[in-house]
Amino acid sequence: MKYKEEFIEKIRKKISSTESKMEYRNSEKDFKRERKMPFIKVVEYGLNKKGLSGKMEIIEFEELVNAKDISSPGVLKQRLKLKGEIYRDMMVENVSNFYKKHKKEVKLYKGYIVTATDGTDFEIPNTKATRTRYNELHPRETVARASISNIYDVLNNYILDTIIEKYDTTEREMAKKNYENVKKMDLPYPIIRLKDRGYVEMQDIYYSNKSNEKYVTRLKKTDFKKQIGLMSSNDEYITIPYQYDRVRYYKKTDPEFYKIMEETKEEIKIRIVKVISGKTEIILASNLSKEEMNYEEINELYKLRWEIETSYNVLKESLKIESITSSNEIIIKQDIYSQMLVCNLIQAFKNETEANINQEKYKNKMKINTNMAVGFVKKAFILILIEDNLKTRQNMLDNLSLKIEKYLIPIKPNRTAPRKKLKKNKYSINKRKSF
Repeated sequence: MKYKEEFIEKIRKKISSTESKMEYRNSEKDFKRERKMPFIKVVEYGLNKKGLSGKMEIIEFEELVNAKDISSPGVLKQRLKLKGEIYRDMMVENVSNFYKKHKKEVKLYKGYIVTATDGTDFEIPNTKATRTRYNELHPRETVARASISNIYDVLNNYILDTIIEKYDTTEREMAKKNYENVKKMDLPYPIIRLKDRGYVEMQDIYYSNKSNEKYVTRLKKTDFKKQIGLMSSNDEYITIPYQYDRVRYYKKTDPEFYKIMEETKEEIKIRIVKVISGKTEIILASNLSKEEMNYEEINELYKLRWEIETSYNVLKESLKIESITSSNEIIIKQDIYSQMLVCNLIQAFKNETEANINQEKYKNKMKINTNMAVGFVKKAFILILIEDNLKTRQNMLDNLSLKIEKYLIPIKPNRTAPRKKLKKNKYSINKRKSF
């Protein structure tokens, strides 16, 4: 069975099981009686989210699943019974299954899964309740924002883990949680982590070196300035000597690391690679040896980090993930986690169809038009999911792949423009479009 087909089958199995109903209900009293919106329909409703007005979402869902007279208060009441973590867990289970059971499809870089970690601010409904909860340390902010951090496979283009936190949570803190969650997946390949400026910590470098967990991270100009200034080439190992000013920060944040450094006064050895990009000198730090990755490969690896920026653009612009349907925290989690899951499903279709493109027919290398793929999957996904006949489901999946494969665009390499961050809400909770 192809990965995209198995993806659908695992979702069907998960949401139809009694065990899932017991695990993901918010109270033992929830989902005991069969209503117009039972457990399985509530889960499907979240997967069908399209960023429309609340009433139009319900009308479209009614037509798709052949339901009748579902009221807005009724939908909200039933959704508040569901833990949003069901979508996150389905995402993790499916992506873990990809690496373990579909190894022929897995793209690696010299035997490594290459991941990037990055955070972003997500627009959430702007109410007093959300500002109080999510902007805890910035109460004067006039808009509510949640901090999101993803760890992302830049070659296979799958989200491996998602963290939702308060607006004030640091990206480094969330990135640590991301990586710890991925390690729990026990994937069959080693991992290289790509990180941007702002993620550098002596603690992380020290433990990564000790455990041989590979990374490539960009440094700020002020990081290890003295030692880097003594380099005589663009690719050298430098030694960071013990300095109390460097470790005193950890006295409160990581007492164990602070104690180790105070007792051992240990020096830390790292590899520094300098790369010229236009008029800018980029300084990269890594514990990959020159034998494992040469200068050009380190440079090539770091450029792959841009893929996570592209993925956030798809989530925000094509999937309208910031069009949250309620200010309630339970619904916020449902809306975000469900679209992360759907994003991975769309990518499963893209990966398979892009492998079928006859690139020799075109002047430039071509890829699937993501925006069209999103539209096709969003339109057909629930219909495929609720179809009970396996053969019919497979035919529907094949037809969906054929539609996606028709819409191609040329690949534009070396995209470096930063994401624009807007402060005002694009999706007012009471002014959402009905189409």
